[in-house]
Amino acid sequence: MSRFLFACYLALLLLLLVFQTSNCNDTNLCAPSSCGNHTISYPFSLESDPSNCGNPLYTLHCEKNTSTVLYLDSRKYYVQAINYNNLTIRVVDPGVKENDCSSLPDFSLTYARLGNSRREYTIFTSTNTRFDYIRFPYTWFQYERTGRKWFPKYKPLPLSQMMIFINCANPVNSPLYVETGTCLNGEKSSNVSLLMRSYVNVGGMKASDMMELCSLERMTLLPAKDYKNMSYKEIHSQLAYGFELSWHKSKCGSCATICYIDDSNRTKCAGGQY
Repeated sequence: MSRFLFACYLALLLLLLVFQTSNCNDTNLCAPSSCGNHTISYPFSLESDPSNCGNPLYTLHCEKNTSTVLYLDSRKYYVQAINYNNLTIRVVDPGVKENDCSSLPDFSLTYARLGNSRREYTIFTSTNTRFDYIRFPYTWFQYERTGRKWFPKYKPLPLSQMMIFINCANPVNSPLYVETGTCLNGEKSSNVSLLMRSYVNVGGMKASDMMELCSLERMTLLPAKDYKNMSYKEIHSQLAYGFELSWHKSKCGSCATICYIDDSNRTKCAGGQY
């Protein structure tokens, strides 16, 4: 019964999206909204905007008229920037505070929660459908076209990457583990013993890389860049800066497989169309 209701919900939402697409001229006539220092334009809209403005998959919330909020998997993230040119939005976990390296994310966020697993990133797949877009409107990467005109290749470019918080009973000496130093070691909290040592891993790790008497505490996303030789404080400053997600799927229309971003920041189908 629950599956039937969920299928009905998806069908209803799909019909709403089709209706909005067919009335895009009316949607584009909506004046931009604002919240704090952010301009909110299509496909985004604020919860308080008229229902014909924006795409319902990209509804944002305005908190106290100063902070723009995006809910991912029913969890709140503060919007730091919206780039309408390259189709990205930058957000930060509300638990992470700037210039406070002891602050931690309130929530765990993984690639899978965005509907974009690591496997989907590394392997070209033709399983994308409109229902995937409805369930998971954001991605942590974008595709770009490379190679020759008649023999193109489509390269996924990561916008964000994984960061893992780890607690260990014993000291760890591994290039995969970055010690958090005085920022977190000795942290007084209900789930971290004073005898535990705290580390982070950036970029991901295999299950076999987890040392004995270590436990994974939480996962989140960071801006995609080279973190080699960075201290934890430097890494935390990037965490407070926020991570980027792409909303290019809103412009993929009827692409049968993936769509990519060309040099003019326009979305195009890599294969055929429905």
